[in-house]
Amino acid sequence: MIHRLRLALATALLAAATGPLQAGTLSMSVGLDYSTGDYGSERDTETWVLPLIAKYETGPMTFKASLPWIRTTGPGDVIGIGPDRIPAEGSENETATESGIGDLVLSGGYLLVRNSALLLEVIGKVKLPTADEDKALGTGKTDFALQLDAATVVSGVTIFGTLGKKKYGDPDGRDYRDPLYTSIGAGYRVVPSTFVGATYDWRDNVTRTGAEIQEAMLFASHRLNDQWKLQGYLIHGFSENSPDIGGGLILTHIY
Repeated sequence: MIHRLRLALATALLAAATGPLQAGTLSMSVGLDYSTGDYGSERDTETWVLPLIAKYETGPMTFKASLPWIRTTGPGDVIGIGPDRIPAEGSENETATESGIGDLVLSGGYLLVRNSALLLEVIGKVKLPTADEDKALGTGKTDFALQLDAATVVSGVTIFGTLGKKKYGDPDGRDYRDPLYTSIGAGYRVVPSTFVGATYDWRDNVTRTGAEIQEAMLFASHRLNDQWKLQGYLIHGFSENSPDIGGGLILTHIY
């Protein structure tokens, strides 16, 4: 799943905390994401991502599948995208452009607590290695993650956060750490159709010499009508393994 969906988390948690449980709702999203950074290298890596996302919500359960198309230009010493980004130690080459399908991510979530004071959801994820590891679009291994999402509304401000741990599959010759990751954010509905906010994301380093991920995001989500929603965001990184700058748009249709 594309890494710029904290805004989707915020708006989804706000809707779940304030609206009735749905009998069954399907939504489809398509987006465009851009990021650039040196990720500790001497040369920048520029990445474009086109994510396709399907989500089905029924009662307390949420199921999601996402599959990105990736185009990246850089020295080849960065594997994957977003929170799955890993520095490939000792593999820096001449700048090249690679493109193709990314990894398929499947997830299932269950609302443990849902009342006027707190929303608490447990989510399990599996990343299937559909990306081409020879192009450094993925590690070629299956990963697992378990996380807890929480949200509350205080004086009209939605406060939300995530705490999780990921188990990385180890490619031949590599021994990845299994990092903790977390995020915290806040948002406000400025008008009934528009929700704005900010988040801060952190993930521990995956390799012994790699850096943590530290990123801040500003976002806005606007409901065009009952079936369509448009979301936009801007990213700034604060570590060697984060992009210098990034941003994107996500268009969602609700059936």
